[in-house]
Amino acid sequence: MNIDFIFNLKSKLRLNDTIRTTRECILFPSSSNQKNLHLNECTIEDILPHLLVYSSMATIESKEKMWVATSMLVRFLETFTNNLVVMENDIPVGMLGGQEVIKEFSKNPDHSFFSDLTVQNVMNRNLYVASPTTKVNDLLKKMQHIQRDFALVKNEDGNYSTVSARRLLEVGVLCDTRMRVSDIPLKLIPTFNRDDTIGTIITRMIQNDTEVLILENTPRFVNPQIIFEKIIELNYLENVKNFFDLKSTTLNLKNGKIISENTRIPDMCKIMLGMKHSFVMTLNNVLTPWDLIMALS
Repeated sequence: MNIDFIFNLKSKLRLNDTIRTTRECILFPSSSNQKNLHLNECTIEDILPHLLVYSSMATIESKEKMWVATSMLVRFLETFTNNLVVMENDIPVGMLGGQEVIKEFSKNPDHSFFSDLTVQNVMNRNLYVASPTTKVNDLLKKMQHIQRDFALVKNEDGNYSTVSARRLLEVGVLCDTRMRVSDIPLKLIPTFNRDDTIGTIITRMIQNDTEVLILENTPRFVNPQIIFEKIIELNYLENVKNFFDLKSTTLNLKNGKIISENTRIPDMCKIMLGMKHSFVMTLNNVLTPWDLIMALS
């Protein structure tokens, strides 16, 4: 299959107009009343009430070593938490995800990064904390502004739960809309080839501010989790001095699922929820849970 990721500005503007028109028809089921609500009417407690019943966080102390954090991220990057919440004295003070680790690791790509640095050296302190009454529309706009698909919700008991793009897929499954995958704007997705090194891949991720790169002319992709899995396999690069020089073929690449452009948004969300790596493709576009935020916000 020859996948042509060509960014077309006119097409994007046309599709944005389609989304603005169709968005008015997106309705969400409410847990507090009988009628469905428009996006700008919904609060977090309206459509994600279960988050307020129990705490759902993957936490790590700020003084833990980065090898511990990386090991945890391999397990959590593709879950409903998708980031670690950094704690100090039982208070959330930041978050740690693939973006932070990749950027800092690129400056020091050897064993010492994992053995010497602690979470507080790498974490992102720009952690957004919402309330149960926060409008979902405001939450999505905040996520878009900080360019992160992650936030905390603090309930009346002082407990926290996480909201991620993957968690919002639960909402997308239930929404009532005519929107289809073809209504989501096309975007340029950076690619790599088989001869590229891991260093080239990581540099391209940082330069393009993306966590997904596509292997040219294939549905195969690489993300931070796949890179972290390789690092752990190599015992956190102990006695490995040339990790950035290794070829991309040493990584265990994953396959994106190919879907039709006529797929409805709720069906796309359902497909993504059933995947370990929430990543689908059409002949002309590549979609992750983040695109759901961009389409709705």
